[in-house]
Amino acid sequence: MPRAVVFDCDGVLVDSERAVFAGIAAVFARRGIDAVLTGPASSLYGASVFAMISELERELGEPVDVDEVAQELDVEIRAAIAGGVRAMDGAIELLEAVRGSRPLAVASNGSRETVEASMRAASIPQVFDAVVTLEAPLRPKPAPDLYLRACERLRVLPAGAIAVEDSVPGARSARAAGLMVVGVGPAPGLGLVADTVVPRLCDSQFLDLLGLETLQV
Repeated sequence: MPRAVVFDCDGVLVDSERAVFAGIAAVFARRGIDAVLTGPASSLYGASVFAMISELERELGEPVDVDEVAQELDVEIRAAIAGGVRAMDGAIELLEAVRGSRPLAVASNGSRETVEASMRAASIPQVFDAVVTLEAPLRPKPAPDLYLRACERLRVLPAGAIAVEDSVPGARSARAAGLMVVGVGPAPGLGLVADTVVPRLCDSQFLDLLGLETLQV
């Protein structure tokens, strides 16, 4: 049984990927790029703001003001989140079931403001011992920094923890940090990086790993 569990936020705990892509699309459209591939097949699925900016520069064929665009992305994504997001199926029930049983954390490529707004809007229970978000000097996923920091704050060795991820960059980050990786959902290539992939949080295989029997969902 794992000594700790570290969750990604968007697409794992909160069904907020549509809000994230709405924010990306708004910023891109402002610069004349109207077609942005969305969903798990997108190269921006689970990406950091820096990856979003790199993609924008690639589309435009010229550099942009990184600070300006990062601020725009944060504002647009938070506005989309405020328009309504919900918890992923089984997320609230799972968190309540493991509350107090072991250290829990969130490790996200998002800003602290965006992650907190997302979890608050989705009524995610406040069960976490640590919430690690992207801030200097941490590098974004797929670098291992966020997961290493989460394990450090939980005072557990990465080898004794499980990471729960829905994107390939996130799974690569957790694997590089030394955690066991449980992939959730349909992202292409996730099964090539994660130790195991389940369709949803309430899947019996995942519950077995956590020492749980069933969830009331």
